[in-house]
Amino acid sequence: MGEGRGYGVLGLGARVRLETGNLSRLDLLGVITVAAMGVWALVASAGRAAGPEAFLLALMTTAAAYATGRVAGARSAFATCGALAGAIAVVLLMSPDALSGATLAEPLGYGNANGALVAQAVGAACLAALAAPTERRRGEMHLLAGLLVLGAFATRSLTAVLGAVAILMIGLTAMSARRRGSLVVAGAVCLMVVVAGTVYLGSDREQASGVRSTAEEGLTGRRLDVWHDALKITKEHPWRGSGPGTFLMESPTARSDADTQAAHSQWLRQSAEQGLPGALLLVALIGWAYVRLWRSPQDPSVVAVGAVTLTAFTVHASMDYVAEFPAVLASAALVLGVATAAPDERLRLLR
Repeated sequence: MGEGRGYGVLGLGARVRLETGNLSRLDLLGVITVAAMGVWALVASAGRAAGPEAFLLALMTTAAAYATGRVAGARSAFATCGALAGAIAVVLLMSPDALSGATLAEPLGYGNANGALVAQAVGAACLAALAAPTERRRGEMHLLAGLLVLGAFATRSLTAVLGAVAILMIGLTAMSARRRGSLVVAGAVCLMVVVAGTVYLGSDREQASGVRSTAEEGLTGRRLDVWHDALKITKEHPWRGSGPGTFLMESPTARSDADTQAAHSQWLRQSAEQGLPGALLLVALIGWAYVRLWRSPQDPSVVAVGAVTLTAFTVHASMDYVAEFPAVLASAALVLGVATAAPDERLRLLR
């Protein structure tokens, strides 16, 4: 098994050749969606004490990381994903308490965010394994992915653990994938169910009281309270929200509890701070990501790993504030970029 086999996996099934600077209509739709999100953040903050800078920086970071993944992944998916997975592993090993399971553990200062970062590293390692030039390299990447899953367990983040295990399982069996749409659709449906669950739990304390008591055991009552606050703010400010960066000031739960750092749901925070139009734009962006995966020129095995890795991130971001950490955002975007990159013509010729 030589170089042709490793690159063949990533190049097989390529239907579209995107030359440098030549974007498809679907790519242009993604660019328009990102631009619209940026413009709406400015509209939502106009004339009020709001700070859109953090949101705009996160948006630009995500776009830049995705573009990097598309370009670098087309040239060398193995090197790109291997470097990302290896870098995250090194950072974790160099941080004294990264794998201690502590709530405020380094390197990100939040244990669940560390877990989310590890899950993305598992996805990167599995993509690197698919692009490996030899069986030995493939085995090394699978070993790294397995060790990273153990690291996810060490962070004690249940959502991250479930995501990392799911990614590894798909990564180990991805070579047998034949249909690119199955896991993409399954991931999107899973995300919709989770988002609907967060809305239900936060919508009405009395109506959801039966389920709430059970959910509090795993999610904590404070998290359900901030979800309720986010929905209440959305109801009070449906069009422009309370303004980017204002949730902690507007949420009664956050104001009364210094340990409450965020809305613990990217969707609910977006609707609270930027209103329903802002939330719909976020839906459009994530929906675009799933459609882009479905239409990826890559082999179904690559799409399968990309889909489960994206779902692990978006589901976690629906129940926690892991999307507010640039390292997690950038890693997720870079992995998505690699999974949707058009294989380089030179690699195709090696098949």
